[in-house]
Amino acid sequence: MPLSGPRTRRTPADAPPVLEKFWTVAEAAVRLRFRDEDDPTTKGEKTLRDGVNLHGWPCHRMGNRLLFSDTDLIEIAALHRNRRDARAGRRSTTSGYRPRRPKMGS
Repeated sequence: MPLSGPRTRRTPADAPPVLEKFWTVAEAAVRLRFRDEDDPTTKGEKTLRDGVNLHGWPCHRMGNRLLFSDTDLIEIAALHRNRRDARAGRRSTTSGYRPRRPKMGS
């Protein structure tokens, strides 16, 4: 049976909503590798809280708790992708050596 219109892909707006898995601040710090799983300290949690409060990182606040979905963690990781250093690159053949000019007047 032929289709009456052109075939189109399903856009995210047309897709049915999907409930994502949510992570607490401590779990998100482990998932983003801000700290190891067996580390009892709260290292990395302050980084996440400051990122949300000061820099506007994506998160969800539910029941007075800060939660991160998988999509939020992907966006945070993309914000911290390593950039190529502008100073990096090929070095000149002189490697910083510049011969002195001869003195004038002597």
